[in-house]
Amino acid sequence: MRRVSLSALGVVAAWLLIDFWRLWTPSLITLFGRAAETPPEIMGLFALIVMALPLVIVAFLRGPSVRIATGLLVAAFVVRILLRMNPSGGDVQLYGSSIGVVLTVAAVCLAAGALDRAFVPSILLGVAVSVGSHAFLGGFGAVWRSDGWDVALLLVQAVFVGVAVRRAVHGIDLPIGRSPISVRTGVLLLPVLLLTLLALSNVGRGSVVETLWGPVAVVLGSGAAAVVALLPAPRARPWASAVLFPAAVALSLLPQVMRDGADGALPLWALPAFLVGPAAGARLLLYAGPGRSPRRTALATGIGAVVWTALFFAFYAGYDLGYRADAVLVIAAVAISAWVLSYRAGSHDPDFGEASAVRMDDSGARAAAAASIGTVVAAALALVGPAVTIPPVTGAEASGASDSELTVAAYNVRMGYGIDGRFDPIAVAEQIRSSGARVVLLSEVDRGWLLNGGQDQLAILARMLGMQAVFGPAGDQVWGDAILTDLPVSDVATLRMPMFDAVTGAGMTAATVHWNGHDVRVISTHLQPDSSGVDRTQRQAEIFAQALRDAGADGPGEYDAVVGGGDLNTEVDTAAWKTLIGSGAQDALARIRPALTSSADDPQKEIDHLFVSGLRVVDAAVVPSQLSDHFMITTTLR
Repeated sequence: MRRVSLSALGVVAAWLLIDFWRLWTPSLITLFGRAAETPPEIMGLFALIVMALPLVIVAFLRGPSVRIATGLLVAAFVVRILLRMNPSGGDVQLYGSSIGVVLTVAAVCLAAGALDRAFVPSILLGVAVSVGSHAFLGGFGAVWRSDGWDVALLLVQAVFVGVAVRRAVHGIDLPIGRSPISVRTGVLLLPVLLLTLLALSNVGRGSVVETLWGPVAVVLGSGAAAVVALLPAPRARPWASAVLFPAAVALSLLPQVMRDGADGALPLWALPAFLVGPAAGARLLLYAGPGRSPRRTALATGIGAVVWTALFFAFYAGYDLGYRADAVLVIAAVAISAWVLSYRAGSHDPDFGEASAVRMDDSGARAAAAASIGTVVAAALALVGPAVTIPPVTGAEASGASDSELTVAAYNVRMGYGIDGRFDPIAVAEQIRSSGARVVLLSEVDRGWLLNGGQDQLAILARMLGMQAVFGPAGDQVWGDAILTDLPVSDVATLRMPMFDAVTGAGMTAATVHWNGHDVRVISTHLQPDSSGVDRTQRQAEIFAQALRDAGADGPGEYDAVVGGGDLNTEVDTAAWKTLIGSGAQDALARIRPALTSSADDPQKEIDHLFVSGLRVVDAAVVPSQLSDHFMITTTLR
């Protein structure tokens, strides 16, 4: 009987790899890609080079080695510490995180060939640790923090690295006479991990479904995957897992329902997908049994890294090319399940019979019990963690609810990333607080894209500011527009606009805030240029103008006032601009024009606007900063 155990090397390799992905993927977009200024094919080529380099490294080595894998992991951890000491982002962040990805993926490939049955559960336990700690931090990634919490997690990682080094030096993890994981499992490992992190073990996506219980379900599901990976490999075809895994991916990505006034929201019934999907993926990885050649397994895992890159960009390219991006992941999950089922257990490897006899000995039982207890503890910590680990911001306090003036801000936050490529929600929240804004209209709000680090930016800002959040899906269920306010809110409604061949979907997010005895209708939107010609926001501007007209004091909505705006991608004096002015609303920035807002590092365009009716504009301002590629704008109303 083979022993089922865990390897510190696998645990810390997975944890570090996810940390580097949280740094690297946003850096690709904000620094290398400069928010779509760099052609996507060039950005994709750069990403492919980074993820393919580990395959080259493995190919030049004589064979997999626990000691070499551990050495690469130590080097990666040093890079992680150096990036922690880099306060300015920029090229150091981009290329440093790229090096970290190369080193860690190479370590994973070598470990896949050098370790035995312990490899898969160890990797999945590392994923569970990463997801649990991310949930405890309220989705505010440790790689972006500079407080005691990220230092504490680095110390825990250092302990795991130390244990891995000790085991490598003493030969404890050397599986003499044992087989590595199969070639098929090696190819599938990173693609399955990608699907899991995008759709199932995603704290941000869970938070969108339900603020508290969503992250808890995500943590429990990722922990369950680590536990079931310790069980004996399935002897019969894993039909249940082959159905549950793609079904869970589909359930967490495809449904778009009307919930709490939001059109296109994730449904509550996505929660079961978070709970069972990762475990189903784990069982699929185990089915192929052991492999014959450690070197072939290591190379296969490197090939899986290339497949990871193709899947990653096939998904996100959908938001640029207009096809249903989430369907790509569902198709990939179906293809993975089909490929696993096509494997005939026991017919390709003479050692498979021995693998089938793997039982959970006392060591494996203790590991499973520890993983189960740790999962429950992590889920409990995910409930209380955000209140402890996300600090409220300080700054100029907004005026009281009975004051005679109302300040409204509009801000394209670029998924929370500044010109330097760093995620700094504390600085963003301090800027909003200092403006005195009681109502904030946000554009480009990301609540869970792995491309941007898998963080729920809106929940983080709302907690820091002590404000209510209203979210309107646009590009998909976790990317869109939002309203933050500390005023009473009612009549929430969101609308997905027709795309009109736009690059990314657009929508309008509306709510009524009750201020100083008035019902003020506020509308946040982000108009997207389409392919219709010179004035490419015209058709969406017509929809927004009608919404302003309908909500105005003389419209059918019978509100006392209306304030609407955001990043409208519309210059003054264009046909789309005249359509907006034709709504009867007042240009809130008229007295300070030209009001240049984009791009923040070289402002040349007036494309962020606020429109008001029913209230008098007494002040307006453009607030320069490098916290986004847009400047925030404000208006004070009476």
